[in-house]
Amino acid sequence: MDLIDKLGIDLKLLLAQIVNFVILLVILTKLIYKPLLKVLDDRKKMIAKTVDDSKKIEDRLSAIEADRDKVLANAGNEAMAIVEKAKKESEEEHAKIIVAAKKEISTLAERYRAQLKEEKAELMSEVKKEVAEMIILSSEKILKREFSKDDQSRLESAIKEEIKSVK
Repeated sequence: MDLIDKLGIDLKLLLAQIVNFVILLVILTKLIYKPLLKVLDDRKKMIAKTVDDSKKIEDRLSAIEADRDKVLANAGNEAMAIVEKAKKESEEEHAKIIVAAKKEISTLAERYRAQLKEEKAELMSEVKKEVAEMIILSSEKILKREFSKDDQSRLESAIKEEIKSVK
């Protein structure tokens, strides 16, 4: 103890300072250090959570982009398929229209042919009538000049019957 006295250290004062230091250390630990550690831990957890959340968001964003790319690719393929289908349907419709038009043209042609045939038959009938009338008139003139009245009437009726049978 002599050594402590020689150094000028007061033991009571030293003990009082050690007790004060321990009390101060306990108070600071309870009031400042532990809350500070808690704040730092909370912040560390929050940062970790934020990093975790950002990774999840990035993963989700990547998945969404991949889905979007798939949807766009599918939409492009579907659009091409729809265009091809529409083109095919239009070609089929075009072919149907052409077939219908050809059928209508052939129907009209047949109808006109039949009409022409009927007109030709009517015309031929009229021509035959006129020719027959001309033959009868010319025959009458000839007969009046060369035959007697009885011969003429008999010949006229025979010719008329012959012409009627031709008609």
